[in-house]
Amino acid sequence: MKLNVSGAYLAVPVWTNPDCWDRYYLTVSCGGRLVYTFRLPEKNEGSKDSCDYYAYLPLESEDIKGGELEIDTDAPYPVAEECFFTDTPSYGTEGAEGDILHYHAPYGSLNDPNGLVYHNGLWHMYHQHNPMDNAWGNMSWGHAVSEDLIHFRFQGDVLFPDEGGTMFSGCGLINSQGAFSLPKDSLLFYYTLAAEDKGEEGGEPLRHFTQRLAFSADGGRTLKKLPDWELPTMASENRDPKIFYHQKSGAYIMSLYLTDNRFMILRSENLSDWEKTQEMSYPPMWECPDLLGLSEDKWAFMSADGYYYIGSFDGFSFVPETPMRSLYANGIPYAAQSFSGVPDRIISIAWLRTKNHGENWHGMMSVPRELTLGEDEEGFYIRQSFVREAAPYIRTEDDRTVIEDRYIREELDAGGYQLKAEQLEGDHDGI
Repeated sequence: MKLNVSGAYLAVPVWTNPDCWDRYYLTVSCGGRLVYTFRLPEKNEGSKDSCDYYAYLPLESEDIKGGELEIDTDAPYPVAEECFFTDTPSYGTEGAEGDILHYHAPYGSLNDPNGLVYHNGLWHMYHQHNPMDNAWGNMSWGHAVSEDLIHFRFQGDVLFPDEGGTMFSGCGLINSQGAFSLPKDSLLFYYTLAAEDKGEEGGEPLRHFTQRLAFSADGGRTLKKLPDWELPTMASENRDPKIFYHQKSGAYIMSLYLTDNRFMILRSENLSDWEKTQEMSYPPMWECPDLLGLSEDKWAFMSADGYYYIGSFDGFSFVPETPMRSLYANGIPYAAQSFSGVPDRIISIAWLRTKNHGENWHGMMSVPRELTLGEDEEGFYIRQSFVREAAPYIRTEDDRTVIEDRYIREELDAGGYQLKAEQLEGDHDGI
């Protein structure tokens, strides 16, 4: 089907099926150039004729405006036929008035927080997002912003799958040194390009993941991929780059997941050329590493599952000095990331692995927590507390601090050792 572009967004109808997300395909091209590519689920038997929701795909590129889109799909339901153009995407307003403390996207499936950065008075939270179903897949980056660090509003999707693969997790930072000949006030976003399977070796699929770069010159509203930079594959599924500037040694530091329980630390003075300085294995740690400076000489190395060590870091190598500990009391919090652009605080948000109860969306985010250095009879540990911006919503129960809305209850034990998150069933008064 061919359509002349007559709006800033293409609205695509979506029928959800969390049990089968990759049965069919959808491609959108303009002038022979691929613009969007997605997998679509099989329509649930007995699904209503009307779609469950519309996903909104931006058409802001100058080579698309006024052009002709070609929409191609093998789905046996009317995806192409029911697409339309609009200048005003309908994202909904839930959470904007303060009734929801745990962010979720208005549609689609959400997972890892990505690209967390504080910039020009706004808290930017990007996240893994499948706009085409309420189940994992089609990894794109959604975008939400907040003025108060508590109530985040969805701004739409900003990074999408391309010919090379899907957009896995990554980080964001302010381009304060003007790298890549970009403005110093621009934002840089390092992400993993997750390639499709490249054949098999010994019966196992071969993966080819590389680290790539996007930037924003408009305050984070739109992201553009930088095609001429990549960090070559270090291991088949290396992913989740997290970068910060290490003042004492004068270089940028990247933590990178490799495979199994292996991680790598890399170093760069210009954000373009990276040198490996350490490779380590910390079972059972897995995915999404973050290296945090808790004090002048105490650092924490943590992974997606909340396991961490306290130790030292000299700009080249991390050395554990404590036994492994855990930030979480159960398995709902996962893949936390800390904000960049906040020099005097460590603020972390985790994905909450919630169940879907028939909504058009899936997955939520935790209330932000501040991480500081604690010490007890066993030594140093990460002390967690809900950020001070959440004070109006915090209550105390015995020796625990609690935040709750109608979806999620979070509690921190005395001393801030572990976070416990619980998905609430039915109606709750919440805040």
